[in-house]
Amino acid sequence: MGKHSESKEGKFKIEYYCDDDKHKDKHDHKDKEKDKDKHKHEHKHKHKDEHEHKHKPDKEHEHGKPSPQSCGVENVRVFGSSTEAALFPKTIKVPVTLAEISVVVCVEADIQLEKPALEIIRAWKSVILEQCELVPTFNPYVAKLFGSGFIRKNIEYATADRVSGSAVCGDIRHISAMIPFDFCVGITFPAGGPSLQLTPDFSSSGELGNKGGTGAQLNLGLFGNRQVYNEKPYCELVYSEFTELDIGQDLKKVKAAEHAFSHVREKIVLNLGLKVLQDQQVPLPVVTPPPKPPYTCK
Repeated sequence: MGKHSESKEGKFKIEYYCDDDKHKDKHDHKDKEKDKDKHKHEHKHKHKDEHEHKHKPDKEHEHGKPSPQSCGVENVRVFGSSTEAALFPKTIKVPVTLAEISVVVCVEADIQLEKPALEIIRAWKSVILEQCELVPTFNPYVAKLFGSGFIRKNIEYATADRVSGSAVCGDIRHISAMIPFDFCVGITFPAGGPSLQLTPDFSSSGELGNKGGTGAQLNLGLFGNRQVYNEKPYCELVYSEFTELDIGQDLKKVKAAEHAFSHVREKIVLNLGLKVLQDQQVPLPVVTPPPKPPYTCK
């Protein structure tokens, strides 16, 4: 710090002195004030963050993530289990033919041609079986067979593009048509032959009575169920036979005795040969060796 004084000669005199203690006290006081303000600001900011955190929704609940209070499984105890001796019966698991049936299906459909046809040159058909399900009924020896599929029919036909005085000219075209069909037939299994093996499931429940014998304990219950995993029956397509009648519709005269048609009316009788099978346990035959001939002394 400096001090100004006036001398006799009219000149100013400047004197300097140290005021470290006062300056230090003022500086410490200012630092304490700053620290106090800073502490108040931090306390206010912390209180604000806690308040916002309380009122802020949980992001995990917003996105469907499980929270610590969500449902779960706790206090799981696993006890030792005893194993029984394995049995090895003399059986073999093989496909068993339950039935071989012949199914007759009648199909009627309209097939639209791309160009008018003069005549059908050739028709070729095949069957694709998409579904074949065996459903048991109330009689253990009777079941219903549901089936569906389609007939893939390829038709080659000659068109009538140009007509002259002595001929009709055109090209050879073809169309592959998918004709759907379905059926439901009954199957009766013989009493002495192979039959459908389907073991049903069951479930049960019970109540425990209270000590007085006047009612049930609502907080206790007995439940049981048994699920049997059966082998599903399936089908095999053995053969298919067709007889049909193709009728040309919308006839238009091309020449004196020639007519063209734009679509064909199909009347088909389909005969399907099906085999119904199921994987079953079949006992192996026990072969006993022949007895040894008696020993005779010579």
